Amino acid sequence: MGGISGFLTNFPPFIYFLLSLLERIPVKLPMQIEKMVSRVSYARTGRHLQRYDNRGFRLVVGCIPYRYRKTKDATSNDEAIEVLVISAQNSEGMLFPKGGWEKDESMEDAAIRETFEEAGVIGDIECELGKWSYKSKRQSIFHEGHMFALLVKQELDRWPEKNIRKRKWSLKLEKNAHICG
Repeated sequence: MGGISGFLTNFPPFIYFLLSLLERIPVKLPMQIEKMVSRVSYARTGRHLQRYDNRGFRLVVGCIPYRYRKTKDATSNDEAIEVLVISAQNSEGMLFPKGGWEKDESMEDAAIRETFEEAGVIGDIECELGKWSYKSKRQSIFHEGHMFALLVKQELDRWPEKNIRKRKWSLKLEKNAHICG
């Protein structure tokens, strides 16, 4: 069999062979990035893995990403807390990164994944801030949301939703203001 039909017939086995070779190459990534890469490496589309509570509310998780920054006051060494917000997909509003909590991940892992996908930052969850219920803007259904404080360790230049979201650091708070506890 030759030509394009021969190529297409032999292409899938070649890809599987190539992937098996690549899997044998030892690459050590930091654990948190390794977990993220494994999650993002396959498409998370649809809602077949989505979690719902006993009332039928979709379970949503997210983070309030923050960082410490030196203040511009030259006479002191004070730091302020900046909070990261992202643009909504279909409107002018700004919000915190959040999304569905799926059955194959912990609540914290889902919050970290959503924050990476939507805001392009990586960090450490400090604490759970609380939960709330809200009505979807697109449908007449309710969601239950859980938010976490995420201390940002790295801001990425490229991330999955870079082309549809803008991010902005704002809400400067005094450092003695406590995010957790």
